[in-house]
Amino acid sequence: MRLSVILPVYNGMPFLTDAVSSLMNQSYQDFTVYAIDNGSTDGSREYLNSLDSEKIKYVRLKEKNLVKALNNGLELSDTPLIARMDADDISHPHRFEKLVNFLDNNPDVDIVGSNAQYINAAGNKHININLPLEHNKIIRAMRKIKNAVIHASIMFRQEIIDKYGKYDDKYFPCEDYELFLRMSDKIRFANVPDYLYQFRVRSNSIMSDNIKGSIKLYYFITNKYTSKHVEDVRKDESFENYRLNLFEKLDVVSLNIYRKGLNIYLNKNSIIGIMFFIVASLINPVRFFNAIKKRLFYRFST
Repeated sequence: MRLSVILPVYNGMPFLTDAVSSLMNQSYQDFTVYAIDNGSTDGSREYLNSLDSEKIKYVRLKEKNLVKALNNGLELSDTPLIARMDADDISHPHRFEKLVNFLDNNPDVDIVGSNAQYINAAGNKHININLPLEHNKIIRAMRKIKNAVIHASIMFRQEIIDKYGKYDDKYFPCEDYELFLRMSDKIRFANVPDYLYQFRVRSNSIMSDNIKGSIKLYYFITNKYTSKHVEDVRKDESFENYRLNLFEKLDVVSLNIYRKGLNIYLNKNSIIGIMFFIVASLINPVRFFNAIKKRLFYRFST
């Protein structure tokens, strides 16, 4: 096998069936899926054990801990390439084929993701996510707390984990962002322009849980690694002592409102969701104008 797929699962039903189906229907079939169940109580275990496929390797952990599940998957993966997938999302049928081909044709790139779509719980409504495609633009966006890489959409070379380490539990739920910035001056990133991943937005997802605390942690991690590159004295400050400046506080509030509005827009009421977007843009108009500029640039460039 050339590819291992890490699929963390915690109470993934009923969406888990769609996720697994999208994996089994890939045009590229040279892979093994490590379904790491970290304490599900909803039938996910029974469903995964019932699958009649040698591609699915089921692993049961005793506790709910996403970072441990991810690192367990990394330890089990013994292939040159590794991909991520979340248990409530959907992969495009050609996702693996296109990402494997991209890495084969671009040996200087270590991690590749793709453009994606937010979808609602029912999967019948979406919003496009257009990401920067080139390494320097991706790193610049990450340091500005902007969408740069959809973690669950990525495929990467196993050797970078051997060199630079696995996910760090103390940065949950931003463990992916910390890992990316930790390696940002040592490896190269890319995104492909195709919409190869659908990211499900629902009320009880990790994305919707403790948004304010997560965004503050994003700022702390950004400051830590940006400071490392510019030799800033704040680089060793602990998260417990970290204080946001006024602009960062406004941005936290704006992003908090935006993410809540995203869930409302996709799953409940479009008009109320748009009102949340407007309020978020008034609190931080810089993000609003940057988003409009990016959307217009993407539309006219394609």
